[in-house]
Amino acid sequence: MSLRTDRVRITGSFKRKEGVSKEDFDNFWLNEHPKLFNSLDVVKKNILKYEQAHANEVVSKTLVDSGLNVAPFDAMAVFEASTFEALMEVFKSDEYRKTVGAESIKYFERGGQMFAANFATITDN
Repeated sequence: MSLRTDRVRITGSFKRKEGVSKEDFDNFWLNEHPKLFNSLDVVKKNILKYEQAHANEVVSKTLVDSGLNVAPFDAMAVFEASTFEALMEVFKSDEYRKTVGAESIKYFERGGQMFAANFATITDN
């Protein structure tokens, strides 16, 4: 088994901004953020895959009740590109910062966590 050499990922985890309802947050994250993000030329040029995850509060509570630690985030995104340079071109671009970044800070707390990784798919049924 080996790590993939044709793609890399950055995963981001984010918290909902205080004062933003879960409904407003989920609507922005699922419906508005993808439109903004996918509209950018730098994204069209560089991003191969963009996936979202939305925290499930019921299951998270069950995990905590079972004695497991649960990450304190409301949302997660996985961004794939052919290289880390391609990913960084997106996130460092003025186009991204002025549109997606500026709109996102209305809904997200600052200080989300990013994780850059080479990866291997172990099981994919």
